[in-house]
Amino acid sequence: MAKEKVQKKARDKWREKVWFTIMAPDFLGGKEIAMSPAEDGEAMVSRKVEVPISDLTGNFKRANAKAIFQVTGCQGSKCSTQFIGHYLSDDYIRRMVRRRKERIDIIRDYTTSDGSVVTFKVVIVTDGKLTNTKRLQIRHTVDGMLESKIRGMGFQDTVRYIIGEDIYNDIIESTKDIYPIKKVELRKTEVKGQSVQPAQGEQQQEVETEAPAGS
Repeated sequence: MAKEKVQKKARDKWREKVWFTIMAPDFLGGKEIAMSPAEDGEAMVSRKVEVPISDLTGNFKRANAKAIFQVTGCQGSKCSTQFIGHYLSDDYIRRMVRRRKERIDIIRDYTTSDGSVVTFKVVIVTDGKLTNTKRLQIRHTVDGMLESKIRGMGFQDTVRYIIGEDIYNDIIESTKDIYPIKKVELRKTEVKGQSVQPAQGEQQQEVETEAPAGS
């Protein structure tokens, strides 16, 4: 009898929940990216949702990468979000590196033109062994190129750069005179201290990122 009461209470609590539609930021198309149940809009705020980047861009080459959004507020049953980072699975990175000889990791915070700070974690792999000089040249060149690029972009353009293809072409182009890089991945980004202006009537939220496993 007690078990039946517990089950009935759980069912009643579930029925009280409302389904909310989670939307991408307007600068990424403003389309529906997920649905989630909650007791009310306040319970949705700060909730995180992961979306394959291919769903945002239509580029299925990026199906292994996931963008992370955080709910900033709700109006009715629609919830607005802000981009707080992205990641590639550790298994994908391991498979990518296993087939090649050398791995270079670049981890650096870059500041956008409007003062946002984003951590970039880049993995470069080569088919052959590199000398220390070549390795340092590649690291320095890619770091300098990214710093210059991001410094000239606002936050929204930086996010589009992260989920797009140009960053890969830029890295390969910048290092072509040092060593012919065959594979590069932006394995993870994290937004640090980014405040996004919410829609009218919503309360502004401060982003607190949580690193995915294997960071």
